[in-house]
Amino acid sequence: MPARPALQPGERVLVSTRAHGARLTRPFLVLLLTVFALSTAQRALELRWRPVAEPWTTVHAGVELTLLVVAGWVVLRSCLRPLSRWWRTRYVLTTRHLVLLRPGGPRKTVSLPLHQLRRVDVERRSSPALGRRDGRVVADFGPLGGLRLEHAPEANRLAGLIRRAAEDQWAAGGGTGRTGDPGSGGGAPGLPPTRVDRDAVVAPRRGPSVAPRRPWSRRAVHHEEE
Repeated sequence: MPARPALQPGERVLVSTRAHGARLTRPFLVLLLTVFALSTAQRALELRWRPVAEPWTTVHAGVELTLLVVAGWVVLRSCLRPLSRWWRTRYVLTTRHLVLLRPGGPRKTVSLPLHQLRRVDVERRSSPALGRRDGRVVADFGPLGGLRLEHAPEANRLAGLIRRAAEDQWAAGGGTGRTGDPGSGGGAPGLPPTRVDRDAVVAPRRGPSVAPRRPWSRRAVHHEEE
């Protein structure tokens, strides 16, 4: 998967990054627990049950193989897949678009024009920051939907860059026909912000889909696995 989206003539990449490594905390903990559980089960199996005659030796070997297969499946599904997804997902800010590059090629890429930006904020984390500067950047694009960038590195700085890039687009005429000043969240002049909740944004989450539409909203809903 390319590390940058297809660019229009005159368009430049300002920022290209991926989620903070804290995104891998859960897969790392799952890996540790899986290794611990496997070693404990193998040790208990050796101490409690050591057959020396058939067919029990074959059954013993089958149980050991089953433990290894189960542990391998857990590591593959809960550790390696999230690691691969984290490595291949990028947050890209260009002079004209805010882009979420995801595994799966152009069909999974989400690109929203900055001249339609209504607001961009950094949501407060529920857990202690512990010196980290990553956060959840929420960008509202009105009827186009939005982007929720989980564990965005240097979240406040990234949100500021998005605001400035959008302001440059409005100054260049990208927001034709709009009047007024941007709102406190860096929104498009003259356009009120809309609510960006979990069902109305592009967000890394379970159940990948192809932008279904909710019957109570005209805004596109994009899902991505965690």
